[in-house]
Amino acid sequence: MPKAQQEALALLRPAPVEPPVGGNAFDGIWLLGYEDVPAAERATIIAEDVQRLADLPSDASLAPATTASVAQGRYQRTADVTLPCHWRQADCLAQVRADPAAAEAALAGQRGLLARISALSGDTHYRNRFAADARLPIPSFNLLQRSLSAHALAHVQGRSDEALAGICSDVRTARTLMSQSDGLMPANMGAAMIGGNVRLLASVLAELPVEHPLPATCEGVFVAPTPQALSLCPAMQGEFAMVSGSLAVTPVRFGWLVLDKPKTDGLLALSMAGACSQRAVDALRADIPVRWSHASRSVWRLECAANVMGCIVAEISGPAYDNYGSSLQDAGARMRLAEALLWLRENPQADATAALAQMPARLREGERPLLLGSDGASLEVASYYNKDNGAAFAVPLPGTAIVH
Repeated sequence: MPKAQQEALALLRPAPVEPPVGGNAFDGIWLLGYEDVPAAERATIIAEDVQRLADLPSDASLAPATTASVAQGRYQRTADVTLPCHWRQADCLAQVRADPAAAEAALAGQRGLLARISALSGDTHYRNRFAADARLPIPSFNLLQRSLSAHALAHVQGRSDEALAGICSDVRTARTLMSQSDGLMPANMGAAMIGGNVRLLASVLAELPVEHPLPATCEGVFVAPTPQALSLCPAMQGEFAMVSGSLAVTPVRFGWLVLDKPKTDGLLALSMAGACSQRAVDALRADIPVRWSHASRSVWRLECAANVMGCIVAEISGPAYDNYGSSLQDAGARMRLAEALLWLRENPQADATAALAQMPARLREGERPLLLGSDGASLEVASYYNKDNGAAFAVPLPGTAIVH
């Protein structure tokens, strides 16, 4: 194996470490969509799910019906609803205010789910308990979005402290998913969750007097993350384990002719290890986009002679990975913007430009400085993630939209 591939594998296969201390958010998220599951039975159900999937034959269908939890036959599923707010939209409060009765009716049957989402804020990490291979099921992460509408409704109905406490609870969970998880999916869900809740936080604070205190539960939540906390490396290590494990259990016709597992691991590592490189560390410190090269290569090369399938898999997997890191970097910038909003509330001035100039440099400066919007009543920061199409993330300043 070429030295570059060996080095990449070493980055993606870290030495075993002690399991994290504290609650595993995976457990709550895996059973998030089931009502009234006793806490005492949760571990037993999850262990049964893990064993059942491990016992599936390699050629078994991996449809949702096959990979669903055994809880599906024992407990009621949380009802499907249509709610007005989503993490990537900008008008959550306006949508709820347009028809609060509809939002309240939709949320009436979601109280159990909302309580389960809130409880996740006490967990310290996310570790998937299933085997890291193609049988790895995906939890219902999108259920986490439903609390956003509940927080907005609480504020619209005059329960602003409840709304703020809920937002802070969700951001605690989001930070754990983003920085303490072992997969790309939970990390990026955490980043999206941060963006949605920071936007809602700003909208709520814009409608409250600047002297309105935040709940005690918000203490220490809105603090700009360290560059290390925005690293995609831990999530990529989990992703590599999953893709590599999938190759080991997926039947391939004439596999001995078209798939060389060790060589494929080396090729995959080259396309993924950029997230764990010194170059990525340096880019995070400078807050510039983390990119690593992935030159498209033909499968008609010598190292693919007995590994055509492996070369194809590695080529498919590579190009999109570095963009995942951009969403984490954007979440970090949005947390910095949220901390700046709280600083502005604590240091109110009539002139927003003067207030911004007096803000601590670590909040307002850098590769992506915080800027006043053209309306003079908003604050914005640039985005890197390609789904934002280069649009800045903009939120209203505190106290600029007080509802009388």
